[in-house]
Amino acid sequence: GGAGRRAGGAAAGSESRLLSLASEQRLSTDVRKSIFVAIMGADDYVHASERLGKLGLKRAQRAEVVRVLLHCCGAEAGYNAFYALLAARLCASHREYRFAFHFALWDAFKALDEAPLHRAANTAKMLAALLLRAALPVDVLKVVRWHDLTERARFFWQVCFCELLAAPEAELGRLVVALCAPEAAEGLRDGVCVFAKRELEPLVRKTRRDLATPLARLMRDLGAGVS
Repeated sequence: GGAGRRAGGAAAGSESRLLSLASEQRLSTDVRKSIFVAIMGADDYVHASERLGKLGLKRAQRAEVVRVLLHCCGAEAGYNAFYALLAARLCASHREYRFAFHFALWDAFKALDEAPLHRAANTAKMLAALLLRAALPVDVLKVVRWHDLTERARFFWQVCFCELLAAPEAELGRLVVALCAPEAAEGLRDGVCVFAKRELEPLVRKTRRDLATPLARLMRDLGAGVS
């Protein structure tokens, strides 16, 4: 299928065209530009991973890959699964990528109020995909202040959790087990319960009736049904 393909891939143009695109995207350093070209000139996520490997990046520069990846994912008009597939592959290859995603996503959570809707939605869907694939641990959510979300943050987490609820039961089940595990960050499970009750229940009732069953299961499994 088309999942994991770049919309343009190598056909998107020559390296010089991609370099000018990188400048338009305000990717100012040479490292970021070369990362952008490696990603956007690839045919699919496996090819992109290989191209990034050939750049010979130092360990510290892997954080730059993550920043460019999140930037590109957010800049697309609509969500493209290519970026999450590439991100999951990178996270599986080096733990530096997992750490870098933690910090980059935490920065993204802080900047949500300035993010355009499409960037917030694309990033939320990418995060959901990484959680479902267990490419990132649930502790990436530990910094979220579930009791005190801004309007844009509420939108972001609604999009993310709708993606999670729409996933196959086994994938969502694994995530719930991780949220309930003794080693999960303190307060994380309770925070997600609060969010499910306050934000997801009304949303599902109004516009996403198709998610009623998985939401009920999530709330039951997290103990959110006990008020």
